[in-house]
Amino acid sequence: MQSTPTDGRAQLVMMHLTDSALPTGGFSHSFGLETYLHRELVTSAENFATWLRGYIHQSAYNDALVACLAAKVAKQPFDDSLRDQLRRLDQLAHITLIPRQIRTANSAMGQRMAKIAPAVLPDSPVLSYYCAGVLAGDMFGSPALTHGLTLSAAGFDVTSAVRSYLMQMTTSLTTNAIRGIPLGQDSGQRILSEMHQVIEDTVTVVATLDYIDLGTTSPGLEIAQMTHETHRSRMFMS
Repeated sequence: MQSTPTDGRAQLVMMHLTDSALPTGGFSHSFGLETYLHRELVTSAENFATWLRGYIHQSAYNDALVACLAAKVAKQPFDDSLRDQLRRLDQLAHITLIPRQIRTANSAMGQRMAKIAPAVLPDSPVLSYYCAGVLAGDMFGSPALTHGLTLSAAGFDVTSAVRSYLMQMTTSLTTNAIRGIPLGQDSGQRILSEMHQVIEDTVTVVATLDYIDLGTTSPGLEIAQMTHETHRSRMFMS
């Protein structure tokens, strides 16, 4: 029997996947932030908050949209059509990431999520199918895709699945900024609170998008992500 968002189990699934201690490997990746640190464009809580707002907004056309599309797929009957949709979405989630380090990071974190998610929600056929395909090497793996599938299969609506993913992503990036800039813990918590409305605005944008919009990105961020692999010294892998 599928859980609903009011069930304790469904709530625990969401809290499990949004826990900042979830071992996906996100602590190893700055997703381009480190380039801004090297250029001394992000040096304080204030300009990190500006950078983070931009990152969250652009995610509407990338990871957040992937989570949204995955959550919609999980609402459908589990049949061959659904399997085909999952494979297509997994491919698009991978090939629309142009910087090599970001593709590598996404797949690595996707592999970790493919191990974690079935343990969190073991009775979902669609989630089990996708995660087994990732671990077998038949699919690339995407943490956003897995997150959307898991929350949707647990009984949450699409909007809640997207909101949950964005909060998890924002928490991970802020945690890395606390180490990388560095920021104080209090500043990090204040920034997270400031991002609540940004997340809500992004959720609203994502609801208006579809497959045709996937892969749109901010050129400055994408160039920073490409540049990262040429740095002589690095704290993060991306």
